[in-house]
Amino acid sequence: WERRYNVVTPLRSDGGTRRYTESHLKRLQLLGAAVDAGHRISDLVELDQAILAQLGGTVRTKAVPKASSSRKSNFVTLDPRSVTEAIGYAKELDATNVERCLGIQYRLLGPSAFRTHFCRVLLTRVGTLWEEGKISMATEHLLSAALKSLLLRTFDASSAVANAPKVVFTTPDDEQHELGLLIAAGVAADAGAEVINLGPQLPADIVGQAVLKQQPFALALSMVNVSAGTQRAYVRRLRNILPDQIQIWLGGADARNDIAGCEVIGLEEMAERIRDVVSMRTTAS
Repeated sequence: WERRYNVVTPLRSDGGTRRYTESHLKRLQLLGAAVDAGHRISDLVELDQAILAQLGGTVRTKAVPKASSSRKSNFVTLDPRSVTEAIGYAKELDATNVERCLGIQYRLLGPSAFRTHFCRVLLTRVGTLWEEGKISMATEHLLSAALKSLLLRTFDASSAVANAPKVVFTTPDDEQHELGLLIAAGVAADAGAEVINLGPQLPADIVGQAVLKQQPFALALSMVNVSAGTQRAYVRRLRNILPDQIQIWLGGADARNDIAGCEVIGLEEMAERIRDVVSMRTTAS
């Protein structure tokens, strides 16, 4: 670690012998504990000792795939205190440290786990605190703005793979929540899709015209706070415009699974379906 990652710079005696201070030894111990907890040393070298001390106590959360999947299961390391820390800084309206906390978790967890695990835990906690009246509107807006900024930056940095299926993302005109849309679009991009993000709150006719022009594999709609009647009318209008071969996917807390002409799928299933399409197209070519 010392030579490859320059984690500490020991002193040297006149004879060239390395001499480690108490601070050096403490940092090495913290790095060792964080690595034992499942973090990669390459993700830790630039972190200060306060953060390393937190990471040494992380828990390992198993990401369970669908039972029908033949892919190997993997593990996601998530420190629940990182969510508490981000919310704490947001309560103080400390945007700089909120962004720092989010950035650290993104680097430690990686894009996929950050979107599917950290964001889910963070948004669930914020929603609960909001319902209980324990955070202000300013706190909620600051967190949302910081998270949206990070998701947009990382999404723009991704690129589609060869034989990528196109997937168009948007929300109905009654849906005001954009974070779920950005999370889903990022997961799709990570899985290899060519993502076309139209943004939120678009009328069905406008979406239908855009989809007809692009001819994607699927249209993905985020439904976080949309009534059942609105969802049915929106999907029905789209189905009257779009050919049957273009799939319509619904996702989000309010997504209804009893609407004809579409299907509700989770993030993991969406990613798996995209990877399968990429694999089949690559084999065929």
